[in-house]
Amino acid sequence: MGEIEDLRSSKRFLLLKEQWRLVLELCHYSEDVNPLWQNGILQDTLKTLSRPAIALTESYSEDEIKFRILTHYFFKQRGYSLAKPTVLKLQDYFLPSVLNARTGPAPLLMLLLCTLFEECGIKAQVISCHKRYLLKVQLNSRAHVVDFEDSCRFLEPFEIVDLINRGFDFSNGALGMTALVVEYLEMIKARARVENNCQVLTLTHGYLMRYQPFNLKHLRERALLAYETGDYRTAIDDIRSYFQYKQPGLSNSHLKRIYKLALRRHRLHP
Repeated sequence: MGEIEDLRSSKRFLLLKEQWRLVLELCHYSEDVNPLWQNGILQDTLKTLSRPAIALTESYSEDEIKFRILTHYFFKQRGYSLAKPTVLKLQDYFLPSVLNARTGPAPLLMLLLCTLFEECGIKAQVISCHKRYLLKVQLNSRAHVVDFEDSCRFLEPFEIVDLINRGFDFSNGALGMTALVVEYLEMIKARARVENNCQVLTLTHGYLMRYQPFNLKHLRERALLAYETGDYRTAIDDIRSYFQYKQPGLSNSHLKRIYKLALRRHRLHP
């Protein structure tokens, strides 16, 4: 796998900045989907995106000026824009396609912009990434809420109050950047299911389990997919793990039936 594989297997990889590390993992994920999407080429493309941003901001000390330069660079100069999920095919969700077309799903674009912020010393936190994509940015020791879907426009106080009145909960703080990756992978999973792409589904379930290893929903869905594709050993192991950690009293007769069928078929075709 080259450089990224070396990084992933070393302690140096753990010392990378959070957003950059997540983007590198998505380079690895893209190459797993399609070997033609070589991670080395993807990393060079990402550096081509970040180097001009760093050069544009390095002579400024005020965070707000750097923030405005970076958002203008990303949305106006580079021309990145959100694409509605209804117009995206599975191919359009992946990092190489998004970097080429400069349009794609909100979570991935949000992660790319936050990586630029990180490289230029701007602190950004995800506070909402489902239905409404919001960031909290620290600029000159002041916190601002920005609307990513509106080119990172600063929200007015009355808008924040209106969001709270409509059920947004800002009291829980930041979600963490991995929330963006999970939201992104969930989008790919849904689209792969629509297009009946079992290879991408299997791979994506595996990555979701890395980010949320104790999420029983992922475990259950991976077990069912393994059974559908004839991987009865994996289905058996996943279902056993599911019932080991499930909530007491939770019944799942369908999964129990699949477990029995998988055992029977595994004995016939070990």
